[in-house]
Amino acid sequence: MLGSIPWWVLYPGGGLLLLVTTVFLLFSLYVAYIHWKYSHIPSPKMNSFFLGHIANILTLRKERGNEFLPFADVITKCPVVFSSNPDDVKIMATDEHIDKPAPNFKPIRTLFGRRFLGQGLLTISDYDTWKPRRKQYDPLFKRSSLKDLLPIFNECVDAFLERLRPHADGKTEVSMKEAFHEAALDVISKVAFSSDFSKTWDHKSLGLKYTTNSKLSHLTSLSLKGLQKAFVSPFPALVPLLYPKETEMYHEAVGAMRRIGRDCIEKRIKAVTSGEEVPNDILTQILKTTIADKSVDMETLVDDFVTFYIAGQETTANTLSFAIILIHQHPQVLDSLLSEIADVLGDRKEVTGDDLDKLKYTDQVVQEVLRVYPPLSNIAKEAPRGGIMLSGYYIPERTAVFLVTSVMCQNSEYFNDPASFDPSRFDANKTRPGPFVYFPFGLSHRSCIGRHFAMIEAKVILARLLQTFKVTLPPSYKLVVEQKTTQQPKGDVPCTLQEIAV
Repeated sequence: MLGSIPWWVLYPGGGLLLLVTTVFLLFSLYVAYIHWKYSHIPSPKMNSFFLGHIANILTLRKERGNEFLPFADVITKCPVVFSSNPDDVKIMATDEHIDKPAPNFKPIRTLFGRRFLGQGLLTISDYDTWKPRRKQYDPLFKRSSLKDLLPIFNECVDAFLERLRPHADGKTEVSMKEAFHEAALDVISKVAFSSDFSKTWDHKSLGLKYTTNSKLSHLTSLSLKGLQKAFVSPFPALVPLLYPKETEMYHEAVGAMRRIGRDCIEKRIKAVTSGEEVPNDILTQILKTTIADKSVDMETLVDDFVTFYIAGQETTANTLSFAIILIHQHPQVLDSLLSEIADVLGDRKEVTGDDLDKLKYTDQVVQEVLRVYPPLSNIAKEAPRGGIMLSGYYIPERTAVFLVTSVMCQNSEYFNDPASFDPSRFDANKTRPGPFVYFPFGLSHRSCIGRHFAMIEAKVILARLLQTFKVTLPPSYKLVVEQKTTQQPKGDVPCTLQEIAV
């Protein structure tokens, strides 16, 4: 009888060992196949058979900040190729049917199993799904439309300056990074949604258990911290198992943000459909175009709410933080800025649509800050079916291609003396870099819908701030850049403020 019983029944431990060994061998064969498939693409020597170039990339990020490998493949999630060739950018960015790589955007859509940005404008990979939504929203974010909202921009900056005024004694240090985040939060809240999201929300109504701070700004930071963890983890599916309490905090933050957004949208829909008087803000305009469109459900509207909210404050606040640091390090730039602001604004405490067009050097400063420290170091695309030729090399289909603007912006082939901070390089009378080299807001049909919003916001805040206060960094301050979801100064940006006499 014993001879007829399979050995793995008598020795279950041996059966498990066989299963594990088989799975390991199959996975090793898959990894070897991936290495062979991409072996024709030039890259540094890999220091790990299983992790590919992950260690190389992390080391470079730590040691050299913005510099990236020209080509590398990462095998733990999906194959990736990095390119800093403008010709490749042109090919990948201008073809409407070259989509974003779905696996790379999965954590943004669903953060550790909880819906985050879902199917918002940022995260839709399929062009044919994305195009009609973008077409609906585009008119609302045109520069001419946003100029009509300048009174609200100015009101928000008035409040920002009033919050700073009690500390403007020339001695008290103020965290300008935090102040810019508060200002950007106020702008997106009121310009886009006519709401005050700076308040502390009730814990119970948001379903918070582990998260102690219920301010929307804190919930945003916590959500982005979770997103960063998902991006850097080789095996994000294991994070909830290894860090259950931390994961629950991320889930709470994401869920709370979506509840706030859903409540805001539902109230506005009720007001619009019942014929009540409503603010003529971006949210109202979005709802007027989508209420009749039954294909846009509530959860999709919430996706866009969270997308606009996060993008509307995170990138602008970090850009302004970098701007204050770089301006302080270059007194001649500050002098030119102050001269232009005085000429354009005089003693007026508002920025008009005509003023925006006249603040040319201020615009150049913001553009140069975005060159030196772009919010996102690259844009991601996916090689189409049948593969594609880039830089003379065949890139297999479904390969994620990262088009790295941060490398090109530091390349002397495209920018004269790229290490210097020189806003005049963006003077309209000078030859500018091509669109496939410098693209802080993306480019072509997939460019950031909020690019005009961000530039107007940055110029209004910067001009009004420097018109009102002398802003000084302590001599001991040293800039350390960290790459979270976006690039930003590490820690505080401590400044002293002194009000300028009129």
